[in-house]
Amino acid sequence: RYHLSWVDVVHITLFNLTHNPQVRPNSGSNRLKNDDPTGQFSSSEHGPQEYGDSRIYFHYKADVSKFIDKHWSYFWTKSRGETWVNSASSALSTNSTENVPEDGRFESGKAKYNKNGMWALTDDLRFPSSYDSPQQQKSRVITYTFADDGSLILLPSQASGRRKRRTDVVPKSSSVRSKKPRAPGTPGTPIDGPGLLSGYYDGDYGSSTSLAHSKRNTGRGKRESKNSWSISMWPDIDNPPGPAHMSREETHAATQFVIESDRMTVWNDKGYRMAKASHGVETGAWYFEVDVLQPVRPEFNLRIGWSQISGELNATCGYDVFSYSVRAKPSTRFHAAIGSPYGEEYGPGDTLGLLIYLPTLDDDEKQDLADRKWHPGEKYRRFIYSRPESQRPYNADSETPPLPVLSGSELVYFKNGKCLGPAFQKLYLGKYYPTISSYMGGKVKVNLGPNFKYPPPATWTNNTIIRPITDLEYVAPAPSSSAPLATESAP
Repeated sequence: RYHLSWVDVVHITLFNLTHNPQVRPNSGSNRLKNDDPTGQFSSSEHGPQEYGDSRIYFHYKADVSKFIDKHWSYFWTKSRGETWVNSASSALSTNSTENVPEDGRFESGKAKYNKNGMWALTDDLRFPSSYDSPQQQKSRVITYTFADDGSLILLPSQASGRRKRRTDVVPKSSSVRSKKPRAPGTPGTPIDGPGLLSGYYDGDYGSSTSLAHSKRNTGRGKRESKNSWSISMWPDIDNPPGPAHMSREETHAATQFVIESDRMTVWNDKGYRMAKASHGVETGAWYFEVDVLQPVRPEFNLRIGWSQISGELNATCGYDVFSYSVRAKPSTRFHAAIGSPYGEEYGPGDTLGLLIYLPTLDDDEKQDLADRKWHPGEKYRRFIYSRPESQRPYNADSETPPLPVLSGSELVYFKNGKCLGPAFQKLYLGKYYPTISSYMGGKVKVNLGPNFKYPPPATWTNNTIIRPITDLEYVAPAPSSSAPLATESAP
């Protein structure tokens, strides 16, 4: 049998629950009793339920997670991690029609009927494999055989190590997809001529199908082995000279994202995409504001936050471990595709303030960030960031990245000058950029400083002065007559 991802497992679970319900929809009195003696999957809501769209809804915890737990040995041979229920929940939200309007697998009862935690299959006749792209179909590998009782047995060829989800090296014959150039003068045109990486770029940045061309070792992991704990990343980039703005570099914004001529007004017309500011921060207390404008379409939404350079552009801020965000409606904080309630909803006419606090770095942390940087003259491509498996915390599950955690760090949101409290704490070490994710016409105007509608406090933790992103601006020194022109090709 093929290896299954979390989205496959959740899809199979909902398929079974939909076509083999143990009780009739909306008949709470027929709910089986004593089927959860530990209370691990208890919830005030449960399925099956029908709300008027002919779909049958089930609760992610009381129904979906309980089914997975009961049939775990039919899905995997691995042990349960401490956060496996969150993994199931994130698979539902990430692959919902809200996040993937064109072909989302799952329908959210919260989004349609204000039914928290309830989910249904968008099309209950489609199998999980019908959503695979041709490339995904070719990459699936038979991993298991079956025992007499139906449980899985890992094939000997797969027992030596977990199969990687993505290839680390692209064959030389593979072609790299290029992005279509924008017409001059259209919204979103790069504002400063050739991009910083012009002539060096080697890869389809931000694409969920992009592959690594090489590996780079960081100060945290000297070489990757089968016992390594690793993650694929993009190199950090030095802040460019000139004013801070919302960037159109292909490392910073999805091609579909519109950045208007003022360099601050941004929006996206369809499914969630992401755009980052030109300047990022590694340590200190930093602040920016966002004015929420009238949307282009009434069904809009927004997720606003901070992202490292490796944050997926063709998704939403908060989709992966490199980014953090808060959604406009309903107000939800997201990190690594896991959401939880936070703060207050925001919409047109509101001003959102975002504060990031990153404590002073020690020498190892400074060296770690230095090792991640791109150096002019080399190709810009993914690398593998790794640490020895022995350094993985004993209670970490398979989804925990090897990134160091910054003790004392936090993200705090303000709505119209009112502090909503910390949304996230203990952030991963990295360089963070102000980030906007727009869905179906959500539109904002970003204010990177120095003058704010609702100024933040003067200082934050340890009396650290809160600074605007514009404090990162600088003017590049004029090149000497003997220096090579910046537009010359790399040696």
